[in-house]
Amino acid sequence: MTEGVRRQRGRPRGDDPAAPADNVLAAALHAFGVHGYQGVSVRELNKELGVSHNALHQRFGSKEAVWYAAVDWGFGGLVSALLAADDPSADGLARLRSFVRAFVLYQARNPDLQRVINGEAGAGGARLEHLLSKFVRPVLEWFEPLVTQLVVDGRVRAVPPELLYTMITAGGGTLFSNVAATRYLFGEEALGEAAVARYAEEVADFVVGGLTVT
Repeated sequence: MTEGVRRQRGRPRGDDPAAPADNVLAAALHAFGVHGYQGVSVRELNKELGVSHNALHQRFGSKEAVWYAAVDWGFGGLVSALLAADDPSADGLARLRSFVRAFVLYQARNPDLQRVINGEAGAGGARLEHLLSKFVRPVLEWFEPLVTQLVVDGRVRAVPPELLYTMITAGGGTLFSNVAATRYLFGEEALGEAAVARYAEEVADFVVGGLTVT
């Protein structure tokens, strides 16, 4: 399946005034994040949105198309947030820190992204390939030269890229994607706005500080 076909499948066929596009896509992303692709019923999602039983089918054509539209909306927003947070003229360490902080903040507000990619990573297949090739790999290709230059300049330690990727994604998102465990272990206050802002700063400090050559 080509990327072009995927985009075509994910494009809404029309607008339902009772269900704004962002509401539909957010609800769909949450459903896929919580229940996994196989566990989602489009009929139940229609009921949750308060629309007719065939509204999503009429708008998207299939459950697969709903999935592609929802993840493109969610992960596309993440990429936009990361790009918006970057200042190419800034110091390299400052750029790295801004990247990590922006990632954590977006994940905190959109925890279903990590739930979706974790579920698809366990299953493998075309949907995972779509996520990795369209969103994850392009971000890595933008991010890796920044880290490489900092290594060349002797400002950060050289670490395997998979270590840095895991530290940022797991460290940045697990607290929010595993929200029930977070509430049980650390209380509701760990998910408050001030706590999340502080957490994003501390993750960024931890990553950059751990890499920096002193």
